[in-house]
Amino acid sequence: MALTNSEYELIMREYDELRMAQVTAQQKRRDEVYAALPVLEEIDEQLIHGSIQAAKLSFMGNDSALENLAETNARLSEQKKELMVRGGFPADYLELRYRCSICKDTGFIKHHPCRCYKQAVIEHFYMDKGRRDLLDRENFSTFDPTLFSKERYDDSEEQSNYDVMMENVANLKDYCANFEKKKRNLMIYGNTGVGKSFLTNCMAKALLDRGFTVISISAIRLFELLEKTHFHKNDEDVAQSFRDTDLLTDCDLLIIDDLGTEVSTNFTKSQLFDLIETRFHLNKPIVLSTNLNLDQIRMRYSDRISSRLFLYTLVWVKGEDLRIKKQML
Repeated sequence: MALTNSEYELIMREYDELRMAQVTAQQKRRDEVYAALPVLEEIDEQLIHGSIQAAKLSFMGNDSALENLAETNARLSEQKKELMVRGGFPADYLELRYRCSICKDTGFIKHHPCRCYKQAVIEHFYMDKGRRDLLDRENFSTFDPTLFSKERYDDSEEQSNYDVMMENVANLKDYCANFEKKKRNLMIYGNTGVGKSFLTNCMAKALLDRGFTVISISAIRLFELLEKTHFHKNDEDVAQSFRDTDLLTDCDLLIIDDLGTEVSTNFTKSQLFDLIETRFHLNKPIVLSTNLNLDQIRMRYSDRISSRLFLYTLVWVKGEDLRIKKQML
């Protein structure tokens, strides 16, 4: 990834701080356990001594003694777990707890960037703090179904706003829970303020929590940054604000919010087409949200773009403007 040295050091410093925090937390748990069960400290000392002895025996080639010592250490470890459970502690209470169990909070797996490292780059240079904070407020756990009316306005409506939204939420939850199998492109469309961005935020949060890499960005910001990167390649400030465009095609899910609000130019259309095509061939899905209906999409974008967007799985969101409704409550 094309990061400057200072950018790379910033991210790796955060990994260092995370590991140090985990070690500190582990030591506090150890002190707590030793205070409650002093015998465990003695067992740990025996295990440490056993590990040192094992290293010496291995170096000397004394395989039989090494096997006996391994059995002793295994017995002590099992005894330790049993005592902890009896004392009211989980068996793994003293183990280090990693935010990322894959790379153990190092950021790399055999010199290859871990997913969590890629997401750290994304969050530094693609998703601003406001959008990251938004995911903590807008997710499936904060969804409020009472905001949607259960009344049908006339007999021509097969479903109420409530029915449509509950069905959408259930389908998108299933999409996220089975993301590996259901890597479909989605286009979430509907009028202003009906909850489209909320749904994309729910998806971003759910997949981030599962360890997938996600870029969630508004169409306006995406194309502004792409334009600056393309036309001002030697501008250091621009390079640092949007360093690695490869992540746009490499991340597990790209969410483009409010498609159609960007300034429409040949450049933005060309960039959108390239993103759609590249991610399609890499089997990397895109989720779009837009206020445009299908006719407006056809009129705004070229046939080669709209024809591809119309192959996306459509998710229609209907209802009142929730922002106005919330202000009235």
